[in-house]
Amino acid sequence: MSREVQVRFCESRGVRFPPATHLIVHCDSEDQAWQLRSAIADRLGSLGLELHPVKTKIVCAPRAQEGEVAM
Repeated sequence: MSREVQVRFCESRGVRFPPATHLIVHCDSEDQAWQLRSAIADRLGSLGLELHPVKTKIVCAPRAQEGEVAM
């Protein structure tokens, strides 16, 4: 049985495939975040993939004090 037939069979039975994984990376500085973003974009590019320009973001999350959780 070819892969295409198997996928059609599973989808016709109501099986849903999970969405792509959302990558979250924590960095120590904004500069490090931009460097890592560039490295990830280069790696994905070598595989024929790209980061989504609207969904890819660098955000600042406050550091949690010991015993607290940053949200």
